[in-house]
Amino acid sequence: MKTSKHKIVTAGRRMLALMLTAITILGVSACGKSGDSADGTKPKEWAYVPEFLTIEEDNVSYYDMQLVGENLYYLSYDWDESTQTSSQSVCKYSLADKALTKTPITWAEDVGYQSLNRGTFLEDGSFYAIMDSYTEDYSQSWQHLTKFDAQGQQIFSQDITDLLQGSYADGLVVDGEGRVYLSGDGVVWLFDAEGVSKGSVKLEGTNVWIDSMGNGSDGKVYLGYSSYDGNNSTYTLCEIDFEGARLGNSYKDFPRGNNGFFRGTEYDFLIHDGMKVYAYDLEKQKKEELFDWLDSDINGSNVRRFGQLEDGRIVAIVEDWETNDSGIALLTKKKAEEVPQKEIITVGTMSGAYNLQARAVKFNKSNSQYHISVKQYMDFENYGENTWSDALNSFNNDLTSNNCPDIIDLTSMNMSQLAAKGILEDLNPYLEKSSVLNRSDFLENILNVYTVNGALVSIPTFFNMQTVIGSTEKVGTESGWTLDEMIAFANQYPEAEIFNQVSKLEILRAVLMFNQDAFINWETGECNFDSDTFKNILDFVNRFPDEVTWEEGMDSEPTRIQKGEVLLSQAYLYDFDQIQMYSEIFGGDYNCIGFPTVDGTGGHALSTGDAYAISSKSSRKDGAWAFLESILTEESDERFRSGFPTRKAALDAMAAEAVEVDYVMDENGQVMKDENGEPLVSGTSSIGYEDGWEYTYHTPTQEEIDKTLALMEHAKPVAVNGNDMIMSIINEEAEPFFKGQKSVDDVVKVIQNRINNYVNETK
Repeated sequence: MKTSKHKIVTAGRRMLALMLTAITILGVSACGKSGDSADGTKPKEWAYVPEFLTIEEDNVSYYDMQLVGENLYYLSYDWDESTQTSSQSVCKYSLADKALTKTPITWAEDVGYQSLNRGTFLEDGSFYAIMDSYTEDYSQSWQHLTKFDAQGQQIFSQDITDLLQGSYADGLVVDGEGRVYLSGDGVVWLFDAEGVSKGSVKLEGTNVWIDSMGNGSDGKVYLGYSSYDGNNSTYTLCEIDFEGARLGNSYKDFPRGNNGFFRGTEYDFLIHDGMKVYAYDLEKQKKEELFDWLDSDINGSNVRRFGQLEDGRIVAIVEDWETNDSGIALLTKKKAEEVPQKEIITVGTMSGAYNLQARAVKFNKSNSQYHISVKQYMDFENYGENTWSDALNSFNNDLTSNNCPDIIDLTSMNMSQLAAKGILEDLNPYLEKSSVLNRSDFLENILNVYTVNGALVSIPTFFNMQTVIGSTEKVGTESGWTLDEMIAFANQYPEAEIFNQVSKLEILRAVLMFNQDAFINWETGECNFDSDTFKNILDFVNRFPDEVTWEEGMDSEPTRIQKGEVLLSQAYLYDFDQIQMYSEIFGGDYNCIGFPTVDGTGGHALSTGDAYAISSKSSRKDGAWAFLESILTEESDERFRSGFPTRKAALDAMAAEAVEVDYVMDENGQVMKDENGEPLVSGTSSIGYEDGWEYTYHTPTQEEIDKTLALMEHAKPVAVNGNDMIMSIINEEAEPFFKGQKSVDDVVKVIQNRINNYVNETK
């Protein structure tokens, strides 16, 4: 049976605005002098060389694995098919002799259905845990604080259900004196070693929550919590004062890490953000960057827990749920010159480090000459201090300086602007020389739209499409229209909204999606934002509200279209199923007319993924191409592709699979039928809105497949948010016109002057 292609979803308002036996020691590159990258990366003094271990045993729980001394502990869950019963065991894996021991858990009494959900192991092998128990019909549940000795015998179990008062404890830590700390819902509950309650600590404030709790190298327990003031989120580390049942000293400049913080032996704390590993010094209240996970051939996004052994080695628990590629990495610190050198290739990206890391690890392990390093400009952990606009400006500044990365992720970047500056390398010669790729492997339109002045600047691996759809009765059957034609269309129906519930900013972004560059010549620096066409845009935008509010009980967009209250819908197409719904919405024939453009050509937006370019400044272009080639030749991987593939063979296979009808079969292999005698089709589902409007998808027809393929022939790439600085200037300077304080002629003069200066400054 084919798996479902749709999820049943409930949709609210849709805005217009647009993831031990075998031991292998792998060599790791160090950033020596010969390894400097084009972006100015300095040589690194130290390298952390990994030794990868795998526990060859069933039911290994890497997710909950804990480092205690020289051992790794976790709980295993086993099912006995013959007795239809489950059991749990304590597993201890020795890093010293690579031996695994398994000790069954023995309960002191049977309290019904019970399981251990959180546990913390001590040096002697005993452990505390939070136990959940249920009645047979799951109508009642309890939480207990329990302890087991090193032989798996339950020592005590304290019912803490009433103490928690409806909260759920999901964190458990034991300090150096054996006292127990539980956390959950903004509260830390305190217990002595026998499980007797000793009070609690509650975080003050309405927008405050616990991120993590853990031990420091001093044996104390620390709490990491976040607070939100309506604009920015801040992160704080503080001690927990057990005797005073309160928060103790707090510390500044503590990084918000992935999966909490961990005690070290050389350092007070170890923290990582999915890319880099940091140490934190409590006395100095400063963090120090230790190393990049990629330099140790590890995808930091998959590091669940880590810590440090007494001999200084770092232990990382790595679990990849998507590939089941999980294991243990022991990292030994060595002088960089002791490690084989590789040439560093830096990839610059705004926010795509997650996808890049897995690919970089795979490439780095297989390539003896080059090492991929990833530089992500957007720091999501400190978004209040580093906004998207700040990160984009920093990225653009690097592109025009000596810090330019070797490879540029074009997502969210203005390709026309970069091409005009001569920053992007022509990939045609590399493609022609390739022994594994041919131009004919890819959709010609994709290659054409990424060709600027004869230079092929990128070959994306997948794409999505966005377009505007209306009924053929109102918008006709031809694709494409000008800005003036769209405005005239809106004037024909003064009682209706052209789009559903959109603000000035949203409609301005939509209108300028294809047209921002129509007012800018990036090569000459000439701008014409004082033209009549741009004035008409501002006049049109001024019809829309400053903000829109969504109220409970409001009709959905499909309902409002069918009532005649809304004229057009924006479609987001990422597979061959989506387009069929618009026949239902518009009651029959519909037309993908597209976003308006200055010249009236079809404005179907192409949002690509994995669109990478090689910097013309790079001194290691062959290495950069080797990495791009590895991405373009990889087998279809759903982790990295969310849309239509650009390779013809993969797209053809996707289209062929889409029209296949899979039927529900009974135990005899016969097609099952519904109450009307019609065959039951598997893999179907529906989309529903709060007002009751819903649609059940069917297997796409060939006509629907062809309609989607036809859009691909004319779709063009756009940076959905355009140039952030230009949009900011337009929004800021147009506001007096929107408020009736200035004429449109006055504001366009200012807009023209400011953008003209900006464009020529950034040429």
